[in-house]
Amino acid sequence: MNLLTLLPLACATCKADPNSVMAQAQDLAVLVLLGFLALGMGCVGLIVYNFARKQQNFAMAAQA
Repeated sequence: MNLLTLLPLACATCKADPNSVMAQAQDLAVLVLLGFLALGMGCVGLIVYNFARKQQNFAMAAQA
């Protein structure tokens, strides 16, 4: 079998009808997951920033 015979057998994820409810739900699910990922990475960045700031404050207090 070659690729041209397998192309019509693609699943809804690979070749979806843009007007179908399933494709719209999948698009929204991807955006929601990206939002959760961005929120998680933002929290990790905030934790690292706070640790660095506290370490800098402790270093300045030790010098004084």
